[in-house]
Formats: sequence, C-alpha cells, structure tokens
Amino acid sequence: MEEEEGTFLLCTFWLAHALALTGHTTRARQVFQTAVAHANDVGLLAEETDSTTGEALGNFPQAFSHIGLINAARAIRDAERQPGTRETGH
Repeated sequence: MEEEEGTFLLCTFWLAHALALTGHTTRARQVFQTAVAHANDVGLLAEETDSTTGEALGNFPQAFSHIGLINAARAIRDAERQPGTRETGH
C-alpha cells in the first residue's frame, strides 16, 4: 500500500476515555478536545483524520467516532465529578 493510514478518531477517544478512568482528567480533556477539533462545521466526524492537515479520511460520517466521543465525554464528566478525587500525575 502506498497510502498511509490516518489517525483513527475512535482510538483517540478511547485514549481520552482511558485517561479519565485512570484519573488523568486534564490530559483526557486535552486529548478529547484535540479529537473534537476535527469535526466539520456541523459537528460530524470522519473515521480518520490526517494529523498533519486535519483532512477527514475514511468513512464519513462515522458512527463509531461519534460513539467514542460520547463515551469519552461521559467518562471525563464523571471523573471530574468524583468527590475527593485528585488528578494523578502523568
């Protein structure tokens, strides 16, 4: 294959989700916001993105990317609402 793969947005949202679950909420939010920035003008996400140009690649719109976004957002919200929890170091 001559073409390179892009960054899979679902996997990026999984990373944000995992970071939230392990108490790294600041980093989780950063990863989440970076991924969300790849949505188009009406909020739709592709399957992949070119990390250099930001171009949408693969299937569009991609439901799995949106499911990952929702799950990561909920995990970050829930982690930030936990009483008495502190951000853990990186």
